[in-house]
Parts: sequence; structure tokens; C-alpha cells
Amino acid sequence: MAAAALRFPPLLSSCATPTTTAATCTRRTASATLRVAAQPGSAPASASTSTSDGPPEFSPPDGFTPPVPRRLAIKDGQLGSVAGAALAVPFRLGTGLFVQGYSVSLVSADKIPADQYSLEFLGLKVRETSKIDQCRRPEKPIEIYEFEGCPFCRKVREMVAVLDLDVLFYPCPQKGPTFRPKVLEMGGKKQFPYMVDPNTGVAMYESDDIIKYLADTYGDGTIPIMLSLGLFTTITAGLATIWRIWKGSSYTVSKLPPQPIEIWAYEGSPFCKIAREALVELELPHLLHSCARGSPKRQEIFKKLGLFQVPYIEDPNTGVKMFESSEIVEYLKATYSLYPQ
Repeated sequence: MAAAALRFPPLLSSCATPTTTAATCTRRTASATLRVAAQPGSAPASASTSTSDGPPEFSPPDGFTPPVPRRLAIKDGQLGSVAGAALAVPFRLGTGLFVQGYSVSLVSADKIPADQYSLEFLGLKVRETSKIDQCRRPEKPIEIYEFEGCPFCRKVREMVAVLDLDVLFYPCPQKGPTFRPKVLEMGGKKQFPYMVDPNTGVAMYESDDIIKYLADTYGDGTIPIMLSLGLFTTITAGLATIWRIWKGSSYTVSKLPPQPIEIWAYEGSPFCKIAREALVELELPHLLHSCARGSPKRQEIFKKLGLFQVPYIEDPNTGVKMFESSEIVEYLKATYSLYPQ
């Protein structure tokens, strides 16, 4: 993704009445690592008053070592969590697993170079393509205020995966002290999801309206069938969360970092869901790089790291880069919870 240092628009620091258009934003860009203020209206981390001589505000837990990635491995004691998270897939018929225009074919192994991401099957390789590169791409991350246990929020997250968008999520768990009040301040209602698009100046509530807006603006206008069935869509989205109903919904007292955590994930993955639940409960802003099947970002990660596996996080506040959902949860709680025990 293009590197940029971002400042948030005035809308995100003060707005008293509901609106569907955001105020003009002023942002500063530079060819450096992406930096986004973790709290709307706050200065970027580079403007911190702390000095380089003092200890960092955040650091990895003592003795921390990133785990070795283990493809599709489930840590002891975590089978129930993964199984519960995976039940969302049949309820939603796989919505959020594939990007728009996804197609797949089996080809001989020599048709795909070794340095290109692909799956292997019975001595053949799986060629995955999509039409997402034909769609408009937002220059700046879209900003969405939501929480994991909300069926209306899930609908929007599925559309984010379908359109392969990068989104800056501001978690709004129940009793969260930071971003729930901010939504009320910005839009006039404490209702979720709430979206702000700094690329167009549009801000809006209502999941169906957000889905249509994203489809028209960053897709070809097509909305997947499971996101266009009205009440049935909402009911199945609710059933998709029922086995993890309390996860990702309630606030855990935490320390707010100066920069959002970056995570590569997608809505259809149960492993990604478990990691995102922790991010939401701790009210940690995170820049999500969506990478469902057919996403070009899979190749980017493969080229960068030599493998593709999600969830994968990079924490600019501590320098930690790691795979493995259960270890990511442990790391987040140990680093950001005020009461990690």
C-alpha cells in the first residue's frame, strides 16, 4: 500500500449534527511507513512529545519471541474457539471468502513460477484470479466504526472483503470509552456501523446504505446475493455470530497506542475472527488489509515474507511482526490490557 502520513479531517474531532458528507480534510503525505493517528483528531505519532532517550511507551512482553507460523495448526485448547468461529461460514454461505470476480482453475505446476503465491493440489497448482484490479481503489483507508459481535457490522465487513479494501477500523465495544462517544459526536447517533470515507467526504450510518455505497464507489455496483436479501441477510449474519456472541463485543480496559496496528486478514477466516475479537475488546484501532481469496495482497505478502498465512500483524508501536491467531491474542492482551492476568 502507498506509504503516507495521515491527519484526520475536522469532522473526526468535532461535529454536532448527523451528516452524510464529511468536512474537507487536510492530510500530510510522505514517502515513509504508513502512519495514522490511533485516535481521531489526535496528532500522528511522529508529533509525540516523548524523546528518543526515554523508554518507549509500549514494548513487547518480557521474553517475547514471535511464534513460527504453522499452517492451519490449532493450538491446544483452542479447537472450540476455532470451530465456533468457523460456523459463520455455512450460515453466510462463504460470503467474505472471495473477492469480486473470483475464479479458479487447476494448472500444471510449471505454469506458475515458484515465486508466485498459489495452492497445490494433487501435484497441480491452483490458479486464482479476480476482477478486483479493474475496480477503483481508494487512495486513503476508509474509516469504519463498528464491533465484532454486531450482525449489521458483519455485513459491512463482508463487503469490505469482497471489494478487497483497506479499512481503518475504530472498535466500538460495549462500554468502550473512546470511539463510541466519538461516533455520537460526529454523526449525532450512537449507532453502528458508521463509515467515513476521506477520499470522497462521505459519512454515513446504515449497513445496507454503506454496502451499496462501497459497491458503487469501489466495485462494479454488484452486491453479493447474501448481502441483498434484507431481513434474511441480517438474521443469518446474526446466526453467524451466535457461537461467539460475547466475543468482540465488550470492552476490556486497555491502553490506547499512538498508532493503529496493521493486520492482514479477511472476514471469512475463523482464525482472523479470533484475532479481531481481541483487537475490538481492547478497543485497539487497526488498519486491516483485506486479503480474501483472489486478492492481489496475497502475492504481496508471499513476496515479502516467503509465505502467505493470516492473520498476520505488524505493530508499529512495539516493532512486533507475527503470525498465529492464538499467540496474537496473547500478545495483544499482554501488551495493551491494563490487567493482562
